[in-house]
Amino acid sequence: MSFRMPVTFALALALVPATAYAAPADSTPFETTVAHDDLDLTTPEGAARLEQRVLTKVRRMCALGGRDGTSLRLERECRATALAATAPAIRLAIANARLDQVRLAQTDGASPAATPGV
Repeated sequence: MSFRMPVTFALALALVPATAYAAPADSTPFETTVAHDDLDLTTPEGAARLEQRVLTKVRRMCALGGRDGTSLRLERECRATALAATAPAIRLAIANARLDQVRLAQTDGASPAATPGV
C-alpha cells in the first residue's frame, strides 16, 4: 500500500518502500525511493532512522551544487518544503505500523477461547 501526496515533494510511506517526489529549481519533478521495510516503525529508534533516511534523500534531491547566495537559498527552500510535505506521510507510516502491531496482537490466537484447558 502506498500513498501519494499532491505537493511539490512527497513521500509515500506505507507498507512498501517509499517514493519521494521533488521539483528542483527548473520545476522538473523527479522521484526516488526511501526503503523502510527493514525498520520497526513501532519503536522510537525505527522512526528516528526513517526520519534520518528521509532527511538524507531530501538533502541529495535538493542539492543544486552552487555556492552562491541564490543557490544556497533555493536549496534551503527546497529542503524546508520537502520536509514539511513529507511529515504527514512519515506520521502516517508510523501510525500504520502501530495499527498493524495492534491488529496482530488482537488476532494472535491467545484468547482464552483459543487456549485449551483454561
